[in-house]
Amino acid sequence: MSISKSQAAALAEGFLETQGSDDKSSLRPKETFTELILLAGEFIEDAQSNLNHSNSNASGKLSESLTIGEPTHQNGVVEADILMNFYGQFINKGVKGTRSGASTAGYSFKTDMPGRAMVAAIEKYISRAKKSTSSVKKYKGYGAHETKNKTISQHDHAFAVARSIKMHGIKATGFLDKAILTTSAKIQERLESAFVTDIINSI
Repeated sequence: MSISKSQAAALAEGFLETQGSDDKSSLRPKETFTELILLAGEFIEDAQSNLNHSNSNASGKLSESLTIGEPTHQNGVVEADILMNFYGQFINKGVKGTRSGASTAGYSFKTDMPGRAMVAAIEKYISRAKKSTSSVKKYKGYGAHETKNKTISQHDHAFAVARSIKMHGIKATGFLDKAILTTSAKIQERLESAFVTDIINSI
């Protein structure tokens, strides 16, 4: 997710307008909020880059799902959640298989048998991958028997892949953890600088 300084400033302005204040002399931390939004955008970019380099972004859906939630303000604390598909934590922390593998968060598969949804998702990915690597058909079409056998074979392949994942687990990528470390190293200096600018602008 790429976000420019002007876009971040516009989002910060919109958020500040929702907070409202009748006190004209009060500090209006626009620069600080702008920097927070920029840091959140950079965090998502780092996470997406880590995900791509880990070869765990086959369909691209997890990367696409990483977004910034609407900022909230409660008890003097401003928060902006990072949203993603629910299985992102499994890719980040890993999942222990029934026979091997490990998880840094204690996630584990309980049985070798994959569910229908898991098999269907893998079958869909296999089908999409085949289409993207073949631009010319060898035959004009398939007869009913050939089409049926092709479908069964693809389903069996997807089932075998899903069962292997359940048995051997999902390797931890740490794509989120690495992004957190990278972003944390920037926070103090950049927010302090932005806050100083807000103070100067309020004088």
